Amino acid sequence: MVRRDGEGRGKNRKNKQISWSDPQGRGEGAAGLSPEIDRLYQQIQEMWTKCDDVQFRWIETAGRRGFIIWIYTLIGKELAQESILEPLTTLEKAETVTDVQRALRSPSLRLVNSVEEINIAVGEGAAVLCLDGFNQAIVLDVMQFQGRPVERSTLEAVVRGPQEAFTESLEMNLGLIRRRLKSPRVKVEYMALGRVSKTMVALVYIQGIVKPGYVKECQERLNRIDADSILDSGYIEELIDDAPLSPFPTIEYTERPDRLAAEALQGRVGIVVDGSPNALLIPALFVNFLQSPEDYFERYSMALAVRLLRHMYFWIALLLPATYVALLSYHQEMIPTTLLMTLTASHEGVPFPAVVEALIMEVTFEALREAGIRLPKAVGQSVSIVGALVIGEAAVNAGIVSPAMVIIVALTGIASFTIPSYNIAITFRLLRFPMMIMAGLFGLYGIIISLLVLWIHLVSLRSFGVPYMAPIAPLVWEDLKDTFSRPPWWYMKKRPKMYETVDPTRSADIPRPLPGKAEEDPL
Repeated sequence: MVRRDGEGRGKNRKNKQISWSDPQGRGEGAAGLSPEIDRLYQQIQEMWTKCDDVQFRWIETAGRRGFIIWIYTLIGKELAQESILEPLTTLEKAETVTDVQRALRSPSLRLVNSVEEINIAVGEGAAVLCLDGFNQAIVLDVMQFQGRPVERSTLEAVVRGPQEAFTESLEMNLGLIRRRLKSPRVKVEYMALGRVSKTMVALVYIQGIVKPGYVKECQERLNRIDADSILDSGYIEELIDDAPLSPFPTIEYTERPDRLAAEALQGRVGIVVDGSPNALLIPALFVNFLQSPEDYFERYSMALAVRLLRHMYFWIALLLPATYVALLSYHQEMIPTTLLMTLTASHEGVPFPAVVEALIMEVTFEALREAGIRLPKAVGQSVSIVGALVIGEAAVNAGIVSPAMVIIVALTGIASFTIPSYNIAITFRLLRFPMMIMAGLFGLYGIIISLLVLWIHLVSLRSFGVPYMAPIAPLVWEDLKDTFSRPPWWYMKKRPKMYETVDPTRSADIPRPLPGKAEEDPL
């Protein structure tokens, strides 16, 4: 378990910055607690009134009175008995708080100096020991909360490569990262967000690789958050986003610890949130959303083919319905005669124009896809597939839509499934509708105008100061090798230039493998 040495230290208050450098987290309570135990008990007990799951246990050790406070639904009873209660019964001398610390058997403990820090520690599942005559309290880690175990990734599933995914436990998630990055250069900085939730947030980066400006900017944006609660990383994503009104995400998220480790080695910063199985990655570029972790686990020749196919299907998912509507409505001369006759015959009898037909089918397909997600897993996939087949066949037989339109919508849906990142896939699912409307109004000219507006918007975006469309705009030749293709590892000696890393060299010299001969057995 990873120890939270700085947890709950920051005070998330308006016009007050959170301290990232105070390892003891003294903050406003540096003067210490009241040494009068009855007064301190009354002060804390009033704050936790009507909290029946909170327990106060009075003790007497080494001639001093005191009490222990914990939430019994979060602690391990046997662990608390062995590490706290039994040592205190045998303690004979306690002139300083250090004497008490030495007697306790908890694997991790720390001192706190304010009532607010005590409340945060109790809320996180720790036990807090307060003794008469001391102006500091001892926080002991006795939490034994049963959470979801490590499971397979669902949003970023791969055939080859690590199968572990993040859980809702911050300690477990950081442990999964530390298993992959064992260097002390990997830094983890804590802070608490949310006036009520006190959600722990951890910044993860590699010192000596990441640009210091990214870490500082991230800290400043997190410091500006003033909200009652942060219940998931999605809250933070919206609150620190560069372009919250844009349909395109400028912050990437992942549920894979190996992905976060790989991106940290590229010079990016990870934000891990307690209670969320998705970690944030900053800065984010448009090309990042079209890359899959499996691209780097398979042979480069196979990864190259799959990545090129993915880029092709990305354009199909965005433009295929709009292009079909434009050609069938305004530019029939661009369609081969034989194919045009077939399309015209299939569309004969349909009471709607092509654009209305496309909108009806797309809305129906999106409804089926959403229903398949929300339904129980055992029936969700069956309903979405069977529903699409039944409704499509019934719509064709009823003459509401043409068979060609059903094929176009099905190909578009399949193409959208090839996009690795779920959030960017949603964006293109939404953009298809204005594309189809523009195609229905102005034909191919409407599609061209829409693409120009879309491109202007994309090149105007920034993610923590980095151009969103880099390395395409601005053009960075060195980084293009890992954009549309995936070169062999012996060609990727430098980190991406667009991240402005402190150490741009990934490897001084990766030798290219050469065929060799087996040595003869001297025997």
